[in-house]
Amino acid sequence: MKILDRYIFRTVASATLAALLVLMLLELFMTLLVELEDVGKGNYGFPAVLHYLLLIQPQRLYELFPMALLVGGLLGMGSLAGGSELIVLRAAGLSLIRLTGSALQAGLLLSLAVLAVGEFVAPSLEQAAYEQRAVAKSQNVAIRGGRGFWARDGDYFIHVRAVLPGVRLVDIHVFKIDAESRLEMVTAAEGARYAGGDWLLEGVSRSILGADSVQTEQLASLKVVSAISPKILDVLASNPSELSIRDLRVYVDYLERNGLDAQSYWLALWRKLLAPLAYLAMLVVGMPFVFGPQRAAGVGQRLLIGLLLGLAFFLFNYLLGNVVLLYGYPPLIGAGLPSLLFLGAGFYALRRLR
Repeated sequence: MKILDRYIFRTVASATLAALLVLMLLELFMTLLVELEDVGKGNYGFPAVLHYLLLIQPQRLYELFPMALLVGGLLGMGSLAGGSELIVLRAAGLSLIRLTGSALQAGLLLSLAVLAVGEFVAPSLEQAAYEQRAVAKSQNVAIRGGRGFWARDGDYFIHVRAVLPGVRLVDIHVFKIDAESRLEMVTAAEGARYAGGDWLLEGVSRSILGADSVQTEQLASLKVVSAISPKILDVLASNPSELSIRDLRVYVDYLERNGLDAQSYWLALWRKLLAPLAYLAMLVVGMPFVFGPQRAAGVGQRLLIGLLLGLAFFLFNYLLGNVVLLYGYPPLIGAGLPSLLFLGAGFYALRRLR
């Protein structure tokens, strides 16, 4: 049976990689058309566009892989069905579950490889791509998060307008509240840098609010101890879905320590941890279309089936995640339930085909 497993593995893996290559080329072409509209802004020329496109490809690979695996599984196993090889294997006594298990081996190995890329390679390269593109366009700085971001550190509420390469902050405002939630002090700084485990504010103006007076002082610099480290800073203005598992874990801890809502980040964290289950669920739910009445379908039909199944999974996953966040249910439900339902539906359909 090892020979059979290797044969199905090669068939599904090669079809998946081919589908992934096609999807990435299509996405690359569409992104290139969008980026060409900005050529000429600042120092953003065609070489900078190519460099940007190169850096974001690992993230695009991670994002497009689920659809590629589904389409690759349909095309790979469909080619075996079209050549009557599946009929021979069924006649030899192999069940549909056994054949699906061989296909899942390829899906699992490819999924783990892609998850490693999404965890250790893609996030840092994509962030570098966005920063370098922003630097080239503005000829000066890279700003994360548009208008900046807000953060909380105990009794302090912090607004940072921009983050520059090298972990430097621009235009910072720090608001301190007392035990009765009244504004106690406002600190404004032109910039800040991280040194020796502390933040060093530069060009500081600090106002202390009393009962009937305000005391203001000007300082050239001010050392501040804060729980917001550069590692936390890297994810403050990021979309949860674009963060690595490690960064999500760091930010969830930071939010919970400060009494802030971390549900959306928990949802993103569970989705990444359960991603292999989601990938395999999509592959399983496509197998009945290979073994069933559609086994004689052409390549175009299988591609359509794959796209529709992928779209259905994406919509269901997105809607259930929002419902879970809206009604306060555990994020694990929103992350795991769609995969379990699709996995169950796929195996149920396979058993019905016996």
